[in-house]
Amino acid sequence: MKDAPEPRVASDISDGATRIAIIGNEGGGKTTLARKIALKRRLPITHVDSIQYLADFVPRAEDETRQLLNKIANEEKWIIDGYGPFDVLEKRLARAQVIILINFPIWRHYWWTAKRQAGAFFHHRSELPPGCSEKSLVHIFKMLRAISRMNQHILPVIKELLIKNNYSSKVFEVNTVEEWQLLAEAKF
Repeated sequence: MKDAPEPRVASDISDGATRIAIIGNEGGGKTTLARKIALKRRLPITHVDSIQYLADFVPRAEDETRQLLNKIANEEKWIIDGYGPFDVLEKRLARAQVIILINFPIWRHYWWTAKRQAGAFFHHRSELPPGCSEKSLVHIFKMLRAISRMNQHILPVIKELLIKNNYSSKVFEVNTVEEWQLLAEAKF
């Protein structure tokens, strides 16, 4: 991210941080990282996909999604992984004490998403509502297109938002697997 501070280590995350937003492209390990940090910090975790989708990937009404995500973000303790509507994300990032932006090279997001989707033929991801099957080539291609869209159109807007609001002191941009592992293994 331009104008980003020097890289920091996981131990730089405040011991008192109780509101952590994890964002980034598909297949970057947001959910896995959120689970690991939530367990160590004993914080409730919310996966945005579990809010914005109902069974069978039917989108929840956007107003209801906004209401639910804003209610969670107004609480004092949370880890939220994912995006949701942009206006809701902006409010969440403002309230977050720590923002983790997972931003690997795009090939890694493609590779990890392909691996995750292959695994979907054998098990259901627990963060998804019941009936949300990822066992189709259509779904896999949809996810791969989403990575490209996110990389080209959404991440640049998110980065500008982070800079515009001067959030650099609370942003941890993860660009390598080693940085991801440091956060995942940190003893907060």
